[in-house]
Amino acid sequence: MKIRNSILSLICLAGAIVLVSIMAFQFNPNQSRYEPILMTRAEMEASVVLYDAQPIESPGKIWIYNDFILLIEQYRGIHILDNSDPQALEAVAFIQVDGCTDLAMKDGIIYANNAVDIIAIDGKTNFGSIEVVSRNRNVLPMVASLEEWNDYYYINQLPSDMIIVRWIPNQD
Repeated sequence: MKIRNSILSLICLAGAIVLVSIMAFQFNPNQSRYEPILMTRAEMEASVVLYDAQPIESPGKIWIYNDFILLIEQYRGIHILDNSDPQALEAVAFIQVDGCTDLAMKDGIIYANNAVDIIAIDGKTNFGSIEVVSRNRNVLPMVASLEEWNDYYYINQLPSDMIIVRWIPNQD
């Protein structure tokens, strides 16, 4: 009985080794459907900028604050829309926040994720200008790929000064 269990264990172990080997040979990051967009920390922090209104392409979460609607543009930033007349919604501005997927607002301060950081943005005078008033660095995980196995490969290969801010479809 012990011999049969030992043989069965060896067969299972050999099968597992073969399966893992096959999976390892199939992984090729050059054949991934997505590739990361990287920024240095300095580039990411400097990229929080107020622009004129931009077209909405990939909308995400919505936040309502007073007469404004704040709409996430997935991984790119925040659209500011004036909703004082709901029949004539007006795009006011766009705040570029790379890696942004979530936000909240309280007392005129927008709290958003900037890839791995959480930032606080003062939307001064109804978003006529902005200022990043606080930044908590590296409190969030790296922006995840739509192909989970990509994360492990790219994050382990990532230079220490680079941050993944979004993933785009591979152009190959």
